[in-house]
Amino acid sequence: MAGQAERRCSVCRAKLSRFNAGTQCGPCQRGMTPRVAPEFWADPVVESAISAWDLGVVVQLFRKHTGLSQTAVARLVNIDQAEVSRLERGRKKIRDRRQFAQWSEALGIPGELASPLPAADQPPLPNMGGPGGHLMLQDGVGQMLMPAGRNLPLTVIPALAEPAASFHDNTLWLAPNRDTEAWSRMPLRALLAAHRTVEGRRRFFVMDAREAARGSAKAPLLAIPSAYELDELTYGILWAVAGYDSAVLSDDTELQEALLLPPQRVLGGDGGPVAPGSLTDGSQMLLGSQACAEFILNQRNELAGEPVFWTREQRGEEAATWLIFKHKHRYLQETAPRKAHNGVGRAFCIPRQEVAVSPTHERVLLFLAIALMESYSVTTWLTDELDLQQTEGFALVPGHRAAIATWVRTGSHPQTALTAGAHTLRTFADVIGHAQTHAINAGASPGQRLAATADYLDLDRAWLARRCAQLAAEGVTVLARPRSRHLSLDALNVACTYVATELRSEAESGALHEVTR
Repeated sequence: MAGQAERRCSVCRAKLSRFNAGTQCGPCQRGMTPRVAPEFWADPVVESAISAWDLGVVVQLFRKHTGLSQTAVARLVNIDQAEVSRLERGRKKIRDRRQFAQWSEALGIPGELASPLPAADQPPLPNMGGPGGHLMLQDGVGQMLMPAGRNLPLTVIPALAEPAASFHDNTLWLAPNRDTEAWSRMPLRALLAAHRTVEGRRRFFVMDAREAARGSAKAPLLAIPSAYELDELTYGILWAVAGYDSAVLSDDTELQEALLLPPQRVLGGDGGPVAPGSLTDGSQMLLGSQACAEFILNQRNELAGEPVFWTREQRGEEAATWLIFKHKHRYLQETAPRKAHNGVGRAFCIPRQEVAVSPTHERVLLFLAIALMESYSVTTWLTDELDLQQTEGFALVPGHRAAIATWVRTGSHPQTALTAGAHTLRTFADVIGHAQTHAINAGASPGQRLAATADYLDLDRAWLARRCAQLAAEGVTVLARPRSRHLSLDALNVACTYVATELRSEAESGALHEVTR
């Protein structure tokens, strides 16, 4: 605004964004040592972790409390982010007092909590970064509890787990019996699981029970590919598919009738939203997202150009709609730019606080949704500017028109409008410009942007590349076949294939760069 004094970061003196109401720029906020409340260090779990010198747990609790990324913590200790990742996943232990003192000083651990090196026979605390309780199944007949999300319902998947008869050709083999035969005919969603103990840890490999009946009648054993190991990737897929399946199927008749109505009725034209409050949140999300997608597609002639998009998805639960809603995949295909990465893109506002409180499986889903955009030549930009997170979703042709279409976090009241107002167009252009200029995932290529996105979401790139390659080779349907007519896993397969290719290429180019330096 004219006449307004230029504001600068109190730490690095960089010019502050006009959207930033604080006194420090984003990088300094992410890298600063936060003030930790005394109550945090008094927490019995924190005290026990410090006493056991289990810094992996301490760092995870510290990051959850402060909202810092692994990269920011790495800066505090003057080490590489990969070292923090290995520490949290239990692949690295600190047993040197000088190193422990370095960490204590960086994190601000009170001196009175430090203890001598724990005895070798002291049982370690559970690794919070490793397989959690939700990744374990009981032997025999049991169930997998899928927690409720912000919109998804609590879901329970029956599971039958038995020891693998053998393992070869990257496949776990189960001996068929009356139980597995009965489960393969179960009309509900259910899992067959084979478990195998590797290096003292029981690992589970799962598949949709109905897929067991699709194998050859001559096969003496049931095959579960090792790609379907139960981890944060496969759990996230099961969680999203089961949650949306359950929500949408419960409203099948009403939802189908609502989807046949003109978008203006769904968007609250004369009669307001269709059946307000009578549909599940998951069904409302499907209904609202489809109405908004159709609205933007119907405005293509008015927009008269390839727009840039602003989206409101911040969590894996919201972003998973791109991966499993049929209409979202079609919409993405129809709005993809004619020329690869020609400036047409989609911006996300994902504050650090959302990343900090989001479970790993949701961050994986969010990453895959962003990768799906890139696979269709849509450049993605991530910003963590808190002041922008309530901006409406829009499709903007700068200087011409904008189609406002917002359904994320609006309940049963999606909002749409077409505008050519100069003030609104200028505001939207500033928002997109800020996201492009200050992108957390800045990169000249899709691989670089995906690598930076994985780092921001605290996800292991090598693990993502390996696991997505395994899933892409097998396909996801055998793991979690949707029941609803409105869901599909085609987009998820596209995303997995793309991640495997791009992250592998990025890793290889990075290694080549190191060799030639």
